[in-house]
Amino acid sequence: MKTKSGLFPILSILLIVSVVTIATDTAFAQDFEDDDRTKKKTDNEKKIEDKKTENEKQREELELDREKLRENLNELTEKYEEKLREIKEKYQKEIDELSEKNRQSLKKSEERKENLEEKSEKIQERLKAKSPQLDSRTQKILEKIDDGDYMGKKLGSSKTTNTYELAFNSVSASAISNKSETSIMSGKMIFTTYDSSKSNLKLELESCSISVGDIPYVCGYGKARTASSGDFGTKNSLIIIAFLEDDLAEELHSTLKIFLDADIPITQIEQSELSILGPQSKLAHLWFLDGTATLTKIVSDTTDDINNFSDDSNDITNNEIPAELTENMDITGN
Repeated sequence: MKTKSGLFPILSILLIVSVVTIATDTAFAQDFEDDDRTKKKTDNEKKIEDKKTENEKQREELELDREKLRENLNELTEKYEEKLREIKEKYQKEIDELSEKNRQSLKKSEERKENLEEKSEKIQERLKAKSPQLDSRTQKILEKIDDGDYMGKKLGSSKTTNTYELAFNSVSASAISNKSETSIMSGKMIFTTYDSSKSNLKLELESCSISVGDIPYVCGYGKARTASSGDFGTKNSLIIIAFLEDDLAEELHSTLKIFLDADIPITQIEQSELSILGPQSKLAHLWFLDGTATLTKIVSDTTDDINNFSDDSNDITNNEIPAELTENMDITGN
């Protein structure tokens, strides 16, 4: 009994020691876990702080890069704008100089045109004054001019207004009285549309300046119209007739007659070389003409639709030319 009684206290003490040991171990383990959690938390906070610091540094670097980029862009923009200003100033200067040249050229052209028109008017006045001395056929033509019938009826309904320039390139002039005597004809004629259709064209002479050798001529009246030179009815020919005056002696001469052939219809020409046909092309009773000329349409202003010409006795078809274009008029000054 004593032995059993003596064991109980020992067992109780062992039990208590075990419980204390377990409690101590548990507390120690709990403290360790708490320390580990604290350390991890501290490490995470440090990482977060380091990341923030790195991000802030990257933002600062990025802002610096952006600032440099803006500065470079502003510098490039200023250089570009300066270069653009220089280019604009350069071309504006060239445009101004070209415009001034064009104005001067236009002014000279207008003055020259006015001078030619003034001379043409004087020729017209002298023709009227000489009318009683001229043959009956020439008088009838002058009467048509006075009555406004010289250009004939308008058969097309088009209100198209074109200006044509006929420049003589290389035209040989052979004396009618002596074919061994030759010279060069040069100059130009300016026409405007009097009447037109899709295939026909009638032009009114506005002004001209022609020279044969050293002798200059000025036109008084004149006109031109299309004709067919082939068998297919294509209007690829142009027939011109005009009154001329010796610009030096102011002596009236016979008409200038020029027959031209083109490779395409005259109404389709923008700029084309035409052949002057000889010997039917001639200047008054003095020169046969042969060579080439360039026809250029220099102004176009269409305000209405174009209808076809109707064929009648006034039209030039199948190589038929009205009498007033083929009459051999001799208008020699006294």
